[in-house]
Amino acid sequence: MTALSPLHIFTVGTWTDQSGRALTFGAADLAATAAAYDPAKHEAPLVVGHPATDDPAYGWVASLLATATDLEATPRQVDTAFAEMVNAERFNRISASFFLPDAPSNPAPGVYYLKHVGFLGAAPPAVKGLRKPSFDLADSEESVTVEFSLHPSSDEAPTVPDTPKTSPGAEAPPAPPAAPPADFAAQLSALEASNAELQRALARRDAEIAAEKAKQIQAENAAFAETLVQEGRLLPRDKAGVVEFLAAIPAERVIEFADGGQVVKPTARAWLDDFLKRLPVQVDFGERTAGAAPEAGVQFAAPPGYDVDASQLALHRKALAAARDKNIPYEQALRAVRG
Repeated sequence: MTALSPLHIFTVGTWTDQSGRALTFGAADLAATAAAYDPAKHEAPLVVGHPATDDPAYGWVASLLATATDLEATPRQVDTAFAEMVNAERFNRISASFFLPDAPSNPAPGVYYLKHVGFLGAAPPAVKGLRKPSFDLADSEESVTVEFSLHPSSDEAPTVPDTPKTSPGAEAPPAPPAAPPADFAAQLSALEASNAELQRALARRDAEIAAEKAKQIQAENAAFAETLVQEGRLLPRDKAGVVEFLAAIPAERVIEFADGGQVVKPTARAWLDDFLKRLPVQVDFGERTAGAAPEAGVQFAAPPGYDVDASQLALHRKALAAARDKNIPYEQALRAVRG
């Protein structure tokens, strides 16, 4: 085991927790916390993060010291491997957790009693810097958690354990069993690997959801375009382009324009759908009886006051007949009859 220099774990001020509660800590509050601290009632452990109950402790808080503005903790029996990781800035932030004064489990009701001192690694606190703490009540409704950066001191000295005094001739009490070595690096490595796998699983799930949603939208667009084709409002050759164009329009994008003296704000997709549904019928694909004249199967929509060009209509009829007789596409038949 090794020892750390006194840890700066808290400071005076008004801090707002993640639930939105603003709590004010003055010099008197810190003094009361330091005076009430008694390891015999509850010895605050040094832990990683803010564990619930059964996470290992890597040291203990022997005592607290309050100044006019700050609260410092004197640690004891700090695990050597853990101390080396702190000095290497693998855990360079501290977050103190307190029992609320009125919490039923508070060892010293009426004051903010130190629950534990959490060391933080990759996840930064809400505010940066040693003297800019923030609250976090994630670990318990009965505690307030304050997070701030830790800048470990380089002048650390080993802890000299207290030697119990015995009277002459008396047998010395048996030494307490040695604490098992903490394989902290292995625990951290396993945690990081588990977190990385979780992130990969979430990314795969998000990709699958996005792909399924895109597939569904594509199917809906294709069905809509096919309906327009069946109604004769859209030529078959334009179906694929319309499907891709629909997919490219942001679904929730709002457009604004004047319509009959009123300003309307539909989504771009809603307006386009309505516009396509109102297109005039270009070709009537209705079933015809055998022997009917080619022109009977074709209807043209012309604005009032306009007539269909007779020569172009005759050319169209010839192309239809050639396409039917030779079983070739209409475009190819049209090129053939034009010569």
